[in-house]
Amino acid sequence: MAKTSAPLSLETGMLAFARSLQITEGLFYATRKADSAIAAPIEILEKGVRGQSSEDKAKNPGLSNPQSVEYAIVPQGHDGVRLTFSIRFMPFSRAPHACNNTDVGSAYERLATAYRAADGYKVLAGLYLWNIANARFAWRNRFQSDAMSVSITTSGGTRLKFDPFKLSLTEPASAVELSAALIGGNTADIEKVIDGIAFGLANEDHEAYTVNVSWDAEMEAGQEVFPSQEYVREEKAIANLSRVFAKLPTKWGGRSLMQASMHSQKIGAALRCIDIWHGDEDETKPIPVNPYGGVQETGAVLRNSKTKRSFYDLRKNGETLIDGIESATTVSEISGDAHFVMANLIRGGVFGSSSKKAEG
Repeated sequence: MAKTSAPLSLETGMLAFARSLQITEGLFYATRKADSAIAAPIEILEKGVRGQSSEDKAKNPGLSNPQSVEYAIVPQGHDGVRLTFSIRFMPFSRAPHACNNTDVGSAYERLATAYRAADGYKVLAGLYLWNIANARFAWRNRFQSDAMSVSITTSGGTRLKFDPFKLSLTEPASAVELSAALIGGNTADIEKVIDGIAFGLANEDHEAYTVNVSWDAEMEAGQEVFPSQEYVREEKAIANLSRVFAKLPTKWGGRSLMQASMHSQKIGAALRCIDIWHGDEDETKPIPVNPYGGVQETGAVLRNSKTKRSFYDLRKNGETLIDGIESATTVSEISGDAHFVMANLIRGGVFGSSSKKAEG
């Protein structure tokens, strides 16, 4: 393996981290208040609609625009929707999955060890729990109901139930605010779950900590549900389908059907919406953790070449980053830059450098 001249460099030509949050595909079910134990898969169906051409420079502006779309609704006889998925929190940020430089690999291990010792993982665990409890992962569906709850069950048997409407989507919840949003379980269990997530992310024995999540919302029969939307592939375009939803095959009532689903990537984007350290004055809410701080909804890139606060810019000062964490006497002394760098390692990805210096 190549050797680096900088003893605490975090840059090298080949570097990758495995995802530490392994998330299942989310599944949508229809429920009944009268018997919440019975949950019927919500089916993806097709229908033909006739809209108007309304896009800029349309071929036939204002004229009919017939098309076929997929849709999902709460079936008759039901009055609620349930979205279920599970998350495995795993300690893959403790060391690179692949690295062509032993010194750099050791530097990342030292970074993670210091972060663990300073209780940094607990900070991120609290933010992940906040985004579970506030139901951000339901995305547009969160605004389809006026009454909902989020229930979680952990691999250790702890159970919690939250009212998402008691939690903000823009301001991270403190332990007191999470407790105030509880409608099942107790405050001590919140701390137990945060400790469990932190353990899953940071333990040395590669043990996973699993959280099973169920979002339940009151919705009227016939109300639309919004699964993940797929890109229209060629075979679907040929079938004249202009909107395609995510779905998985299942069986219910003696027949096969396609069940509405939420992509694990979309759930993951909601859970990692914890970048509260980006420093952009115009963007007042957290954004998903990404190396360059891109915001899909607006096209903004908050951690760009001008700000010098991207993942790649921050890791150039690897020695300062590590020293800062190792010298922290309380978790509050860990910098936002350190939290952001570690959150990216938890997110996982390929982080190799193409510079000649990094390649040694």
